[in-house]
Amino acid sequence: MMAKLSEGISIQQLIDGGAEFEVDLGNSENSIKEDSDNEDIQETLLKFSNMSCLGDTDIADEDNYIEGEPFEIIAKEMTDLIPDGGVKKRVLREGYGETPADLAVVKVDYNAYVEYEAQPFDSTYARRRKHEFIINNCDVIEGLDIAVRSMKLTEKSQFLIKPEYAYGAMGCLVRVPKNATVLFEIELHEIVDSGAALSYNKLPEEKKNEFNEVYKYCLALCVRAKEKFKRDIRMAVKEYNTAAGKLECVQMKDYSEQEKQQDLLLRLYTNILVCYTKLEEPKRGCNAANRIFEMTKGIGIKLPAKVYYSNAKCLRMLGEYQQARKKLELAHRREPKNPEIAQELLTLSKAMEEHKKKEHSLAKAFVTELGTDAKLK
Repeated sequence: MMAKLSEGISIQQLIDGGAEFEVDLGNSENSIKEDSDNEDIQETLLKFSNMSCLGDTDIADEDNYIEGEPFEIIAKEMTDLIPDGGVKKRVLREGYGETPADLAVVKVDYNAYVEYEAQPFDSTYARRRKHEFIINNCDVIEGLDIAVRSMKLTEKSQFLIKPEYAYGAMGCLVRVPKNATVLFEIELHEIVDSGAALSYNKLPEEKKNEFNEVYKYCLALCVRAKEKFKRDIRMAVKEYNTAAGKLECVQMKDYSEQEKQQDLLLRLYTNILVCYTKLEEPKRGCNAANRIFEMTKGIGIKLPAKVYYSNAKCLRMLGEYQQARKKLELAHRREPKNPEIAQELLTLSKAMEEHKKKEHSLAKAFVTELGTDAKLK
């Protein structure tokens, strides 16, 4: 999430004479400290309070309320996920499909509690951001990894995790006591089989042309590219281009497959555009942007501001100032308080002014040269 301007800005004001703009850091992720007393977060945490710990007996939702000693009672309703009982599970809402494979990327929401505490010590709902991690990759505590490995898409379940699979003998700062068993209530929202990128080349030739296999492969490349983007943008764009090329050529048998193809292609070309913009390769960036506009022409899809913003930067680098201004106006309409868009408007304004000065100087020099030639004759 980017910082926002405290007030919207006028494009004409920026182009004509410049403008001062003030960044509102109140909504910036970086401004939220770990132990923030932000009222919104506190209100959200209270919504997920484990009221059974407070002795409230009027709660009707039996899935979220366990009477008496919470962990002791919950454990009786659970089954062991591993032989030593270190991770126990109770399904609150059934999911569908397969469980995540090794190295699959998953997105989850959860509330995490210690015993007798009404308020979660950790909550993705409070942060308003799903937690993403790779299965069996040591990204999270072992118990959470084991828990999510057992889940299906859209499933919601509770897990009791003993300290040896959670935060150990030391606990976690002031939030989790020493040797504490913790309760996680988890929803699994998304599974991307990133291992498909490794297994695709081992498939029989006839399977390699099937839409589902190609789609899984391209999704996996997309996830891998996202990780590479943090370290090496050029390697990331290579993965995105490979995925886009493969997906463009796949044969589809029905509208559902075509819809999935188009959705993923839009995501891929948007990422390709962003990569080439950052690499300052404007021609390739504009090619990606043109493919996006071609795919969405006449179908009423509202493109995100970053598409217009990145395309505008590429057009400015190519000296296409009027086209760049049009794209920035579209980006500005989407996000009028985005400071990066505001800064690009100022950069474009300066570039246009410099271009006018150069044109004027060239014209003046040309007229002077014509006059000199006339005198010589």
